[in-house]
Amino acid sequence: MADTTAQQILWLLISTTLVMLTLPGVALFYGGMVRRKNLLNTMGCPLLALALASVLWLIFGVAGIFPIESSSMSGPSTHAAPLRQVYHAMAAALALGLLSGALVERIRFLFFLIFGMGWLGLVYVPISHWLWGGGWLTNLGSLDYAGGAVIHLSAGVSALVAAIMIGPRKGYGRTDMKPNQLPLSICGAAFMWVGWIGFAAGPVSSPMTTVTGSFVAIQMAAAAAALTWMTAEWIQRDKPTALGTVSGAVAGLVAIAPAAGYVGPLSAVVIGIGAAGLCYMVVNYVKLILGYDDSLDVFGMHGVGGAWGMIATGLFASTAANPEGSDGLFYGYPYQLFAQTAAVMSVTLFAGAATFLLVRAIRLVLAPRVVEEAEVMGLDLSQHGEKGYS
Repeated sequence: MADTTAQQILWLLISTTLVMLTLPGVALFYGGMVRRKNLLNTMGCPLLALALASVLWLIFGVAGIFPIESSSMSGPSTHAAPLRQVYHAMAAALALGLLSGALVERIRFLFFLIFGMGWLGLVYVPISHWLWGGGWLTNLGSLDYAGGAVIHLSAGVSALVAAIMIGPRKGYGRTDMKPNQLPLSICGAAFMWVGWIGFAAGPVSSPMTTVTGSFVAIQMAAAAAALTWMTAEWIQRDKPTALGTVSGAVAGLVAIAPAAGYVGPLSAVVIGIGAAGLCYMVVNYVKLILGYDDSLDVFGMHGVGGAWGMIATGLFASTAANPEGSDGLFYGYPYQLFAQTAAVMSVTLFAGAATFLLVRAIRLVLAPRVVEEAEVMGLDLSQHGEKGYS
């Protein structure tokens, strides 16, 4: 028993480190896709999220706002409770770091700091409790193994609402806004892909059979989605792009998050293919039709991908993959699809409304975006007094 507990704690330590690696990955992924004058500011936002969530999660735990020790997430032993809390802090940091991508190249760094504190406390924590802390969606039977709704859907919906409220970048749709350094983005996506394996641990201390199955599902979904996105570009544009291929992988990673511990490898492949197709359509067509400026497609990738992953869990979940989970619609249990749909609708409505109120409240004391001159100069110089390129 002691050896089993030690092994679980060791895997939790490895998983926490891997999940932490996704934040530098997001910083590189986002940094390479913006204009060179905004590189450092863009990379700084996910790293700020990492620091902010780490400190806030300690405060939340001490204050009893998010008491990991008293929930089903207490870990294999009481000694693992602080480590489990850091694991959840990394998940929260990832959600906020991803959200930042919709707002970059125009927002004040101070606004993001204040918004981040409010968003984590008022939006992320309640949703996390609903699905991971024994809340009402848990009691309803909703499944979210690694954050499809908790991390990705909440961040994607909040990103869309905040981006619309703050308004588009100067010159959006008229000015060339090509990426400054795509190799950075490819390296960042690679870090994210590897770091995502940390989510195989799940929000609770899962048996190692579930962890290994989750590991395989994550890999299969990401690979299938990367190939699907690449193929779609090849057909539409005659040439596949490196950015498109890694974007497909990210879409697959997002979509498999809620299902990873509940589906088999073949189902994971189908989920990855569906994620790439849906996200490709939203990023390349729906966004242009609606005209909103989600700078780095946070809603198109994480909002849409997270929603699809939650619904797909209701379709493909199987007790053959995880006896502690549930069967989905295709395995004879239609209720699971209802529970997943209810979670998607609830998280979407709550995250959207709460973000709207939060941005409105902050606007009373601080303008969200920089002045026009600062935006033209670039946020690296205007917000930080430094340059990414000399």
